[in-house]
Amino acid sequence: MGKNKVVKSASIVITITILSKLVGFFRDTLIAKAFGTTFQTDAYNMAITVPNFMFGIFGLAITTTFIPILIETYRNKGKKEMFDFANNIMNILFGMSILLCAFGWIFAPTLVKIIAPKFDGKTYDLTVALTRISVMNILFMSINSGYVAILQTLEDFTAPALVGFMLNLPIIAYILVGNVSIEGLMVATVIGGSMQVLVQLPWLIKHKYRYKFFIDFKDKRIKKMLTLILPIVIGASVNQINAMIDKTIGSGLPEGSITALNFASKVNALVYSIFGAAIVTVMYPTFASEANEGNMKKFKMYISKSINNINLIMIPATVGIIVLSSPVVKFVFGRGQFNQSSIEMTSIALTFYSLGVIFYGMRDILNRAFYSLQDTRTPMINGVIGVVINIVLNLILVQFMGIGGLALSTSISAFVCAMLLMYSLRKKLGNFNGKIILSSSIKIIISSLVMGGMAKLSYGFLISRLGEVSSLFGTIIISAIVYVIMITLLKVNEFFDALKLTQKKLKGRKKITI
Repeated sequence: MGKNKVVKSASIVITITILSKLVGFFRDTLIAKAFGTTFQTDAYNMAITVPNFMFGIFGLAITTTFIPILIETYRNKGKKEMFDFANNIMNILFGMSILLCAFGWIFAPTLVKIIAPKFDGKTYDLTVALTRISVMNILFMSINSGYVAILQTLEDFTAPALVGFMLNLPIIAYILVGNVSIEGLMVATVIGGSMQVLVQLPWLIKHKYRYKFFIDFKDKRIKKMLTLILPIVIGASVNQINAMIDKTIGSGLPEGSITALNFASKVNALVYSIFGAAIVTVMYPTFASEANEGNMKKFKMYISKSINNINLIMIPATVGIIVLSSPVVKFVFGRGQFNQSSIEMTSIALTFYSLGVIFYGMRDILNRAFYSLQDTRTPMINGVIGVVINIVLNLILVQFMGIGGLALSTSISAFVCAMLLMYSLRKKLGNFNGKIILSSSIKIIISSLVMGGMAKLSYGFLISRLGEVSSLFGTIIISAIVYVIMITLLKVNEFFDALKLTQKKLKGRKKITI
């Protein structure tokens, strides 16, 4: 993928992701207003964990192993053969998802006992009932993962970025209608899952994709996927496993703790998804392509650039969230049943979750680099280490810090994983511009700390003179200006690269207009 196409694709994904996440935030504010942090929302959040864990991990692993093989098939044998192979995998996957769905429905009581051992009485009964609804989403997850892989292989990122919209719309519509129940909310969530599949069909049809039902277990490419998939299941599932562990241990904390963790992780995920995940999504096919062609110089250059670009956004975002966690949570969720106690719990979790957002991006970039090199063993070992660290720290820190300890454990785990992956990739490839990454990171950290200090002073000054919302947005604007000034003075190259590309794009549009 050429440099301009990478920038264009990233711009599309980031724009759609921002809009999608804003809609998602609106959804979460409606849920918070309608239900607050109660046993009902605890049950809902644990119930949606079941399908996300049962298939989400495999879906991510399949998509990750799928794309390099689809790219290879597309280049060597053409689009038709690529579509045929995709249909074969998707048919096998859908059959597996039917079995998983049935398993989840039958053994829902046991699964809830495993993931929420401290739930009892009405909370346990409600979680079981909601789980039996939520497992239906596994069927749509399987199709969605296949469609996303096909479109990303074709370097079409628009439809995959739109799926978040479709998940949110039925939930928003349901709550706005009124007379809501938690069971109805779960049904709306499943309907959203089906719409994630439907939204991608026009783009697939545009690429002349046609569905065919056939299953061929003898395809050699399936064997290749199977050799790669188990390590990737472990390596790519760190986020899901850590989130489930947090909720499992959190089920023994005061009522509303799981919901507070969930809302905090969503605020954190918003920041990461808009920029970090967008860069990872767009760059992965490029990594796979360069590795497939054996162009290691470009491969290493793309890795270092991706890490620096993620740091350019994620480091100041982390500092900003830490300084403004309470005002942000109050602005987003502070209404209806979401009271002051809910705000305090969520802001504590958000502060500690935010410490890891930088390392989520680094870890995901480095994992994709290894997958592109068809090395799944290293991320697998790294993933196991990350989960063990998270479990041990959870059990220790929850005793002293409560909900904050669970969030901090996840962040420390992400940091260790990112550093180990960096070390392993350096051993495998040699130097991949490590000095450039370090130099850029130091400049960004200094700029972010200055920005954070100004944010603290600005909010303290503004809150005594303006309303809470005006103070928050005023502080964000002042902080952004200070950060831009600092990275300009310190000459952070990635910022100037972004400016140059923006100027070129604007000049190109101007010429067309004239």
